[in-house]
Amino acid sequence: MKPFSPDRRKFLKLSAGVTGASLVLGINWSCSNDANIDHTSGTDVFIPNAWLRIDTKGSVTVLVAESEMGQGPFTLLPMMVAEELEVDWHQVRVERAPLTPVYGYQMTGGSSSIRKGWETLRQAGAITKEILRQAAALSWHVPVSECRAEQGQIRHIPSDKTLTYAQLVPQAVGVQIPETALLKEPEEFHIIGTPAPRLDTPEKINGKARFGIDIKLPGMVYATITHCPVFGGKPKNIDAEKTRQIKGVLDVFSIDEGVVVLAKDTWTAFKGKAALQIDWDFGDKQSLSSDSIIKTLEALHIDETTEIVKQGTPDNLLDEKSIKSRYTLPFQAHVTLEPMNCTASYQDGKLRIWAPTQSPSEAYDAARAATQSKITRATNKIKSKLFDSVDDSIEINTTLLGGGFGRRLEQDFVSEAAQIAQRIEKPVQLTWTREEDIQHDFYQPLTLHEMRGTLDARGLPVAWHHTIKGTNAKPEGANILPYDIPHIRVDLIDIGKILPVGYWRSVQHAYNAFAVEHFFDELAHAGNHDPLELRLQLMSKAARLKKTLEVAADKAGWRHNSDLFGVASHAGFGSYVSEIVQLKEQGNRLKIAKITCVLDCGIVINPDIAKAQMEGSIVFGLTAALKSSIKIKDGQVQQSNYHNYPILSMAETPPIEVFIIDSNENPEGIGEPGVPPLAPAIANALFAATGKPVTDLPVPFDSQGIKVT
Repeated sequence: MKPFSPDRRKFLKLSAGVTGASLVLGINWSCSNDANIDHTSGTDVFIPNAWLRIDTKGSVTVLVAESEMGQGPFTLLPMMVAEELEVDWHQVRVERAPLTPVYGYQMTGGSSSIRKGWETLRQAGAITKEILRQAAALSWHVPVSECRAEQGQIRHIPSDKTLTYAQLVPQAVGVQIPETALLKEPEEFHIIGTPAPRLDTPEKINGKARFGIDIKLPGMVYATITHCPVFGGKPKNIDAEKTRQIKGVLDVFSIDEGVVVLAKDTWTAFKGKAALQIDWDFGDKQSLSSDSIIKTLEALHIDETTEIVKQGTPDNLLDEKSIKSRYTLPFQAHVTLEPMNCTASYQDGKLRIWAPTQSPSEAYDAARAATQSKITRATNKIKSKLFDSVDDSIEINTTLLGGGFGRRLEQDFVSEAAQIAQRIEKPVQLTWTREEDIQHDFYQPLTLHEMRGTLDARGLPVAWHHTIKGTNAKPEGANILPYDIPHIRVDLIDIGKILPVGYWRSVQHAYNAFAVEHFFDELAHAGNHDPLELRLQLMSKAARLKKTLEVAADKAGWRHNSDLFGVASHAGFGSYVSEIVQLKEQGNRLKIAKITCVLDCGIVINPDIAKAQMEGSIVFGLTAALKSSIKIKDGQVQQSNYHNYPILSMAETPPIEVFIIDSNENPEGIGEPGVPPLAPAIANALFAATGKPVTDLPVPFDSQGIKVT
């Protein structure tokens, strides 16, 4: 155990109001509209802080302020609370926390959920446990030191008497916050580190779980939207005659972002959208194309302002004899299983939103900007700062998400639903078609990577130069090399957001890791070194990453200088991952025989969820490496649905083995770190097999495997 003294001012703030109904009168986690729970604290419910509620029926409810899109916060964060609270896991329930200042800025991304909650949620559980111990001691008139918490009850050690947490609820309400509490050491954990069953699974199986697209409200109408095919364009003339003749279509009108079709059901709205005839003003991006962007990037040259990293004197060692390579990585879409949707109701001056959003706080801001004047927003902002409150004329209800991958950090779909609801003053559910979803995404940016490297007489890299060029490109993942190369330069040339780009699972780490890890293999081959051995030799300052690589090589059965293996490693989001791709020959094709992944993410909260996240990351990365890309022509996205933006099928998914390094370091991210090493590991395996580097993604692939040319 390690003691800590709660910041009483902070903790009281986090506890303030929770004994009343105002703080926790949010929707329940599944967003069921028939949830009718009285959260008012009293003799039946003990609410010690913003994250926890215990009732006299024995339920322990943890409120989670992170969005659940399959990555596991509705299980992982309650496990932290339950560990310190000493409660049986079967007693634990979870609810989505409401949008209120007590939880801070609500945004789920960057593989940050576990890292944000590690100290705070464990402290919430530990302090609550101390309150319950004191309540039991008062009930028995014994010293607190004689009372021990275990399995959801307090035991009086000398007499062996017990009181359950449920029985202690009335007494606990009046107990003061303790001066100190104890947090467990890792060797004392008995819930953390176990494959505890996910709390969100039962309702997903029995159909009670509610995603955004499942929301139903009395009197609700349905809408869809069509956006200009060219980014930034606007409608000049709308011919909606055929659309209005369709039975069930209620209205057609424009909002800032596009043309809305309102109908009695979603499919009628989609049918009405297809019948629209719109003359568009395409604006100034009609000539934009992927090829023109690449040519623009090719023509840009480095100067002093582009330098991100300079170590040693690389310019003195890089010349025409240096090894050179260039890689181009395309735009990528998110294609979440659940397309963009949002339900909104504007009645009696109050706007209510039900949204599958990764950021309720951003959704709130978007809804406010869409429906309030600048004067009203400024006034409410001042009130918020002065009184630490949220404008209660806008209510955000966060549903479960059918995938996010960063797409739902953008709130365009929320803004659109808010505008529609304000116009019609009826509950409305906006749903995008898959075509709108793919063609109006916020994409992973297109990037071009120019690489140069110099070897010494032993074939070891001594100079490294990486120039990153792209649309809203970033240097993370390339600015800190794990390898002992004495002379390094990294440059960044960014031409900005010339079309919508956003957060895509692992963001800049994905494209930069590809360039770094694939070029490292090019240097290894040029120097006649086994790429795995060279990595291990040059990782003296990257001990944790090196360990994942050693374990991966052992588990995968790496064969030195084999032409059927490829390896890549990457550190990101606090975690360390190595992946090895093993190929097999099948006629004139190469197939992926197995992928071995080793993860060091510090303390593992739930190994099943950690492995699932690695597997999901690998499948996500395989789609981008082998199958999908977004192409722009005449200012328009050429892909529109799964027929021309395919995703990896179950039949195409190779065997995946995931191994986790035991660690007592603080837990780190697991949602994204598995993506960056995947594409370069494939590219390195293909390079070993064919002798040709992979200069463009995706690589040629079909149901028979990877085409070898």
